[in-house]
Amino acid sequence: MILLIVEKIIQHIFVTLAFYFNWADIASTVVVSPAVLMVLGAVVAVLFMVSLWGMIKKRIWAINLVIALASFDLLGEFVAQGRIDILITVSFIVATLLLILALMYRRQLRRA
Repeated sequence: MILLIVEKIIQHIFVTLAFYFNWADIASTVVVSPAVLMVLGAVVAVLFMVSLWGMIKKRIWAINLVIALASFDLLGEFVAQGRIDILITVSFIVATLLLILALMYRRQLRRA
């Protein structure tokens, strides 16, 4: 799960920079304001960093933050693409895996 969180941090930093510099005309591929996505991407990257620190330090709240961020990331794919039948990206797959693993881990913690 730690590696997936690290991947999400790198991905959100990269995408934020892509929107800032409009690499490969990325702004034309989304239906939401690229500026909004850039700001949200930066905030989510920082929050994923916080969740990584919390997971490493075994803080109880960290798993809930991971779940919230993975859910937000999944929803964000639909919003950014502006449709229900979205293109399944690596980001979507990683967020899905992260959400599933985090939910399983939280259930394991509650049983212990």
